[in-house]
Amino acid sequence: MTTAARRFDTADISSIEFWSQPPAAWDDTFRVLRDERPVSWHKAPEGSLLPTPEDDGFWAVVRHADIVAVSSQPDLYISRKGVQFEELPEDILQATQSIVAMDAPRHLKVRSLVTAAFSPARMEQMRGSMEDEVRRIVEDFATAGDCDFVAKISMPMARWTMTYMLGLETAELDRFTEAITVMLASRDEAEKLGRDRADIVNEVVGLVSQKAVAIAQARRADPQDDVMTDLVQARVDGEGLTDAEISAFFLLLIGAGFDTPRQTISHAGKALSDFPEQRAFLAADFDARSGKAIEELLRWSTPVLTLRRTAARDTELGGRHISEGDKVALFYPSGNRDERVFTDPHTLDLARTPNRHISFGGGGPHHCLGNVLARMELRVLLKELLRRVPDFEVGEPVRVTSNFVSAITRMPAAARG
Repeated sequence: MTTAARRFDTADISSIEFWSQPPAAWDDTFRVLRDERPVSWHKAPEGSLLPTPEDDGFWAVVRHADIVAVSSQPDLYISRKGVQFEELPEDILQATQSIVAMDAPRHLKVRSLVTAAFSPARMEQMRGSMEDEVRRIVEDFATAGDCDFVAKISMPMARWTMTYMLGLETAELDRFTEAITVMLASRDEAEKLGRDRADIVNEVVGLVSQKAVAIAQARRADPQDDVMTDLVQARVDGEGLTDAEISAFFLLLIGAGFDTPRQTISHAGKALSDFPEQRAFLAADFDARSGKAIEELLRWSTPVLTLRRTAARDTELGGRHISEGDKVALFYPSGNRDERVFTDPHTLDLARTPNRHISFGGGGPHHCLGNVLARMELRVLLKELLRRVPDFEVGEPVRVTSNFVSAITRMPAAARG
């Protein structure tokens, strides 16, 4: 079947209006698709950076099993064409998406080079400093009274982690993260303030890339105990990363390594406030229960909403014919609420087992490199938060319209420490 002969599905998951709704509204649509049309053809998303033909679209993959199937076949569903389910200009694609938009064999080599940044030794070295910083963050929250949970908890935690890893000054990191936050949320009119999306993206890429190259050159001349030094010194078969590759990974780190944990922490805080009986269950024996609880909070929050692959050849998925070159979008919130995998998926169960969530991807070679760090951040923070401020309250969040990240910009909170 040619692209032109396909009919777009009646479910609206392409419009800005759809993604501006609360996540509960998405759930209703995804439930219908999971039950009736688990692989369905949809029009191209609104607000793309590049013009798209009227018949252009993507396959929406919404069941857990199909998301895992696509993720585990990287030779069939490739990443080098881009991982957001809109088309990006080639220069922006290369400059922003690093290893997530690479395929074998280059992906395997570059990933092995950057793995040093997330080694067990690096994570363990980081833990003690993180615990000290978390005590300061939580104490500040405990004495703040009515405040913004994002500003007092989520943002400082994510900011500290990135400054520690990258060796940046806090003010410098804030400049980058503010710019990248606007870029990631540039479908939201309130965030882009009337500016053109392409202008926003180009400005951010130029700003961050220039700094990344400068840091890389400085670390070659004067090594430091940080991730940027790990990146410039890493070698596989005598080959290291180029400045362009370091720049792309630097931007990926700030975008994913900063924004994704920030969102996960915000969603976790909201969940623990909304379900006090689950919070009490966790607090009663945190060390014994935190392992399963962290996995459930990751499933519940699902900070990354979608990633895309491209079919390398004709194939079949979920009973539908997929043509070479078709875009295939994976919808992680839907997979994490799939009734075929999770009992009562719309219930927060901090003792849930098994818990085969896909918040770090559906497996395969692109499984999130920072998953160990993300779990450690959440565990260290929640342990201190529940010890020091066990009865904190969180109100309704202010969300950003995005089909890529489930982003919360502000969320009122009251510390009852």
